[in-house]
Amino acid sequence: MKVVIVGNGPAAASAVEAFRKVDRESDIVILSDEEFPTYAPNCMENVIRDDISREALFYKGGERFYEKHRVDFRPKKEVVRIDNKRKVVITKEGEEISYDKCLLAAGAYAFVPPIEGVELERVTTAKNLYDAYRIRNWIVSGKVRSAVIIGAGPIGIEDAETLRHLGLDVTVIEVFDRILPRMLDRQMGRIYQNPLEEEGIKFLLEHQVVAIHGKNGEVEAVEVKKRGSDKTFFVKTDMVIVSTGVRPRTYLVEGTDIEIHIDKKLGKPVGGILVNEYQQTSDPDVYAAGDIASGVDAWGNHRWIALFPPAQQSGYVAGFNMAGKRVRNTGLVDYNAVKTRSVTAGSGGLFEDAEESFFLEYKEYLIKVFLKEGKVRGYQFVGVPKFPKLNTRNPLLRAFRINTWEEKVAFDKGLGLEASGVLYHFFLRLNREFKEVHRKLIERMFLRGLADPRKEVPLFIQEEVGV
Repeated sequence: MKVVIVGNGPAAASAVEAFRKVDRESDIVILSDEEFPTYAPNCMENVIRDDISREALFYKGGERFYEKHRVDFRPKKEVVRIDNKRKVVITKEGEEISYDKCLLAAGAYAFVPPIEGVELERVTTAKNLYDAYRIRNWIVSGKVRSAVIIGAGPIGIEDAETLRHLGLDVTVIEVFDRILPRMLDRQMGRIYQNPLEEEGIKFLLEHQVVAIHGKNGEVEAVEVKKRGSDKTFFVKTDMVIVSTGVRPRTYLVEGTDIEIHIDKKLGKPVGGILVNEYQQTSDPDVYAAGDIASGVDAWGNHRWIALFPPAQQSGYVAGFNMAGKRVRNTGLVDYNAVKTRSVTAGSGGLFEDAEESFFLEYKEYLIKVFLKEGKVRGYQFVGVPKFPKLNTRNPLLRAFRINTWEEKVAFDKGLGLEASGVLYHFFLRLNREFKEVHRKLIERMFLRGLADPRKEVPLFIQEEVGV
């Protein structure tokens, strides 16, 4: 059997690993429009700062990954479409590559709005490794002292903090009334924004870019207006990063009978290539995973979730099924996180249809939980990590003398971004009822205790002291 994988990101790499656990003999071909081995797509700000090792960036082991799993890796082979009737994929150069099973894992591309001036020099997106190296080189050259970032989503915010850390004057322009508008509500967004403003990042919320202006082909300023106003003003800048979201590469299936995610009432695309719980498209020999696909979420609904964790998860499912297993995706996770030096945030699930919500504040932490029918529907989390004090009533600490372990584990009650993950995975995905004891655990910040459905107690407390 010959398996062709279009794309080389987290979904593709995970699919290879799963496939090879079952099938060591079949041929695997990976076609990538980039020249790099699989890399961590959520580390582009580290590349700009130049503070990430090659081992961490190429987290699957670089070229060794393809040797280990016997993969025919073909870089700089951009696939432009698939002909599923003839069972071939077609490259930009017109080459046709046949398959028995095909995985579409080409991800999403950076969406650039039709703004006048986007073609100017030092106007770029920040989606891939090429973008990150380009931005880094501009800064190192000394030509860039200031930057405007259009869009205050996760990529825009992390880039803003990174550029400010490198000494640039940074202005972020966002059309919505808060930063991270798809992750946080207005209250949580404001809490997250405050420390970034203290670092010197400027925010223009409820503003939109009218045009980008330049001289001799190079950017000089961004023309901006407040939403609902006709009056414009200019923000001088040496570089513009367009961070206005991504779109799935559904053009790969144009002209085929492979279905994409359509809002039937509006008749408009609302996501990626439609797949079932086995990551199969409407063609059973064609699979899709990662940012290109709309998969089944934790509630059994089709959703387009363009994030790293669900890409890995859906890739594994696709790999097992292409190898002949029958593995069902248990529901995609839409957990997202933003990492900056001064403040962190995480969120997941849904908020709009929640029946109730509650939040608690613990020092610099704020956790908001959204409930529906007595179960967790979603959550939001913002916090400045600090080490809490030990639980002096903890019998484990009374029973043992713990040194290194105490420092590394006992101090960690589950604060930080993991707090959000615990809430999501052990309540939303397992469909567990949210009881009063869970509320108390959260209030006491014993968030790790939520991870054990048998005990419903903090991690630090064991049932029999001395065992």
